[in-house]
Amino acid sequence: MIYQRHIPREELFSAQLEMLMQNGQMATVVANLVGLVATMGIFWPFVEFTSIMLWGAAFLILLLVRSLSMSNALVNHSYRTNPRGLFWRLILGSAATGLVWSSAYIFAATRVPITMQYTFLLLIVMITAISVGFSVIVREYFISFLLTALWPIAWWSLVHYWYEPYNLLIGLVLLAFSAVLIVICDRVHRTFRNMLALNWERETMARELGDMAGSLRDRNRQLRDARRQLTDLANIDELTGLGNRRMVNTALKAEINRARRTAMPLSVILLDVDYFKAYNDTYGHPAGDEVLQRLADIMQNATSRAGEVVGRYGGEEFILVLPGSSPSSAMRIAERLKEFIAEAAIPHGESQVADHITVSQGVATVQADADVTPEDLIKLADTALYKAKASGRDAIVLEDAPRQPRVAEA
Repeated sequence: MIYQRHIPREELFSAQLEMLMQNGQMATVVANLVGLVATMGIFWPFVEFTSIMLWGAAFLILLLVRSLSMSNALVNHSYRTNPRGLFWRLILGSAATGLVWSSAYIFAATRVPITMQYTFLLLIVMITAISVGFSVIVREYFISFLLTALWPIAWWSLVHYWYEPYNLLIGLVLLAFSAVLIVICDRVHRTFRNMLALNWERETMARELGDMAGSLRDRNRQLRDARRQLTDLANIDELTGLGNRRMVNTALKAEINRARRTAMPLSVILLDVDYFKAYNDTYGHPAGDEVLQRLADIMQNATSRAGEVVGRYGGEEFILVLPGSSPSSAMRIAERLKEFIAEAAIPHGESQVADHITVSQGVATVQADADVTPEDLIKLADTALYKAKASGRDAIVLEDAPRQPRVAEA
């Protein structure tokens, strides 16, 4: 993700228009409405009732139209969809308002006493000065009002300097005042733009940092999932879905340590499919893979207690790790497993002990102590398995002591 350092010019322009309307809509109506009421109060004794009421009604309609236009622009997001068109509508509205004030002054200059004339002029100057606060967000918006409100009055006073003794001075002061307001407007406008751009950059940075943090969380989650998948690939046999030799050895180490702490027995069953090579040679390796998968399901169904582990130890050899199982309970599991395999009745025409798949099982049980290792337990079970195969296969041999095997024939 690349951080965008500066706000795009078009987006900055749209943001200025939005801020102008949000902050200037009410202020424009209120300031001009107060000026309207004050003007009607000033001119009431000197201007015809009909004229002043028509002027007030027209000015009020103009203010309402401008306010409604700003409201619609905010609702329709015209500052984004058509910023240039909205800009010119705002400029025209501001200029029209300024012309109302300047034309009213010029109209009243020859009809009201000089004191009322200057009071009215002071009112226009105050409205113009107040407008700086909420309209300089868009510099041209304020300047259009200034040039249509004060400049016509200034030039009219200069041109008609002989009407009143102070017209020349008023004209020059208004021109100077307008110039000062333009300079102030420009500086405040630049400050607003910089603040707006800085705020946008901070918001953009915060948003992009938030997106980056979310992306990093997603990436970390993907990495965790990938590590979990790699761990599964390293510990799970792809064909049967059982744990492989590596996982079994890890489980045996953990169970031996637990058996030392709890003084509980630990049993394993190592089994081998009888005459499996002959089965592969006769039925094909795909059929042999299906046999291994079915045996894996059977062995998982034969174990039910928490902590018991079933794994493929290699080729057609499987292993069951049975924590807390005594020799008798381990033998019961082996017998149950033998019954399940017999019930499955997987045909094996080349077997020399039955017409279906059978297994030989070596059962080993130890009381864990400081000298027992996983290799010792596997070796003990392997010895029992060897004896089961030597006894004719389809047999179970318990090796609970190195020299005291017990054979359970089929």
